[in-house]
Amino acid sequence: MKFLIRFSLIFILFAISACEEKPVKEEVGNVELPPEEEDFEEAKFKWGYINKAGQVVIKDRFDDARNFKEGLAVIRKKGKWGYINKKGEEVIPAQFKAAWSFSEGVARVLTFDKKMGFIDPTGDFTIEPKFEIVEDFHEGMARFFELGAFGFINKQGKKVINPTYDQASNFKNGLAKIKYLGKYGMINNQGKVTIPPQFEHLGYFKNGVGKARKNGKYGFIDLKGKWIIEPTFNNARDFENELAPVFKNGKYGLINLQNEFIINLEYDEIWYAGNKLWATVKDQKYNYIKKDGTTVIAKDYDMLYSFSEKRAGYNEGYLWGFLDEKGNAITPAHFGLVWDFKEGLARAAYRDGIGFINPNGELVLEPIWKDARDFSEGLARVQL
Repeated sequence: MKFLIRFSLIFILFAISACEEKPVKEEVGNVELPPEEEDFEEAKFKWGYINKAGQVVIKDRFDDARNFKEGLAVIRKKGKWGYINKKGEEVIPAQFKAAWSFSEGVARVLTFDKKMGFIDPTGDFTIEPKFEIVEDFHEGMARFFELGAFGFINKQGKKVINPTYDQASNFKNGLAKIKYLGKYGMINNQGKVTIPPQFEHLGYFKNGVGKARKNGKYGFIDLKGKWIIEPTFNNARDFENELAPVFKNGKYGLINLQNEFIINLEYDEIWYAGNKLWATVKDQKYNYIKKDGTTVIAKDYDMLYSFSEKRAGYNEGYLWGFLDEKGNAITPAHFGLVWDFKEGLARAAYRDGIGFINPNGELVLEPIWKDARDFSEGLARVQL
């Protein structure tokens, strides 16, 4: 899978710099154990934030940090987590055992009593920390785990769907996947079962069509759980741009909603890459094809990314470059690694560090950062 390969490369590049051995917490003899807030040691290299001009707007003074979301960013000081604004002010002091980014106006935090709750941007609790496990809000609902089962709460912390299910997904387009007695179905945000649990696997719906598996085979169903395309495939992916990849007899092809093969079963891998193009793999070589099956790029590559902001990374001879939306190379393959474009800039690894390039492939922020992450809300977290 392209994702596994890509993450493996990233891991290799940063494993040494990003991972530090944590202190042993087991008691040895009469040695006093460190307090819980020292679960994380002080980082040797600190994190700060830069703007798109490359200026350090928030000094590197945090042991860890996250991207800005809804105007605030999670930061860590030793073993405690809090939040800063874009001026670098610690608007919610580092006081939590764990903290997550703001989403839908609230943020999830874990206290040192090992209870989860939600705070507003001032740091006040909107939902008191009383949950052992709860997830972020999606469409006004957050799943929680209690007494061995999943349910959902609303923004007031009220249990609107009692913990009933073995598993549950986040809500998307008004529906959530649930698992009950080993089978998957769907519920709406009132807790009503819209598709009774009957499938071995169930995907999210897109344009009223969802992927499902029954008796070991994949097909596609409608919002009532009726088969649109009977389950005859060994694997399948969601419909995108009116086509879906399906796997049978050891190869992938593309079908339409009438279950007609638009692209025959001939590829080792296919996925929708954006820009109305499909990425394909055959004999360990990557290319893009159009909806009619015609090849986009004149030559194959060793790896291709999906498109992000009309640009896609490619690998050739262990080095990386970028393609435009038509599959033309806008940079040669000379980067150690590249990432997707975010907010008009993309990270690229050089021998000296990580820099940022623009959509024309020009270096706009020098590669002086030991580590750097994508821009989010106009700022990027960096490590000197």
